[in-house]
Amino acid sequence: MRYSIFSNSSCSLLNISSIGYSADTNTTCFGPGVRNSYIIHYVISGKGFFNQHEVGAGQGFLITPGMKEHYYADEKEPWEFLWVISGDPAMSKLFDLLNADKHTKIFEFDYLPAVKKLSSFLIENCNSTYDSFEMLEIFIGLFKHYQKNDLQNKVKTNSEVYIEAVEKYIFSNIHQKITISELTRFLGVSQPYLYKIFKEKFYKSPKQYILDQKLTSAQKLLVETNMSITYIANSVGFQDVLSFSKSFRSKFGISPQSYRKQKLLQEACLDRLSKKQ
Repeated sequence: MRYSIFSNSSCSLLNISSIGYSADTNTTCFGPGVRNSYIIHYVISGKGFFNQHEVGAGQGFLITPGMKEHYYADEKEPWEFLWVISGDPAMSKLFDLLNADKHTKIFEFDYLPAVKKLSSFLIENCNSTYDSFEMLEIFIGLFKHYQKNDLQNKVKTNSEVYIEAVEKYIFSNIHQKITISELTRFLGVSQPYLYKIFKEKFYKSPKQYILDQKLTSAQKLLVETNMSITYIANSVGFQDVLSFSKSFRSKFGISPQSYRKQKLLQEACLDRLSKKQ
């Protein structure tokens, strides 16, 4: 027998349609064939085979729309597993986080108690329907255990922590002038240390990194918006257009105005070519 709960509505966030559990070999098998959903399977006990690869307790496997699939339980030690089904392409982003093998689509997890707890919930509430946001909450309640364990397993050095923090700081404050002394105060480190970790990570000084990020952001604004050069200069933290244009030309060998015209011309040419084809 299978025990499932279902969504009675849809939402724009992952759109989980059903979550189920079963230890019945008649329902823990499929294929060979294809389906049109994104599905995560968590094996709780026993073992089985997914596309000819053995999968046991503490492992899972992923299915994407149109993927050839064939899975079934082992005859002597049949598996029990839990599954989550969604039709939302955004699920592929979560699939990436599970670090499944690129070829077999099999992953490992170490939060069996949480999966078992959800299985008990499914048995108690079999065939119940829930609002789409409640379904999302139930799934996130399980998925958060992966995130927690993943963070615990990733032991970061001090320099990695500092680099991540300062990258976010620069990104959030790209619209204003950012000084090196400001960064050292933010991180609580010395200037020599800040310089050292930037050279190790980016092969450039903090000052050059900040400038490069500003000019890269400016490139994007020049192509994707019709904002004036003055607005763009202000948006990436330059105090005047002249210094912005000078820095832009120094890095890219072309003025901001010419860069915009060049990109617009390239897009127009590509558009004409595509229409001819």
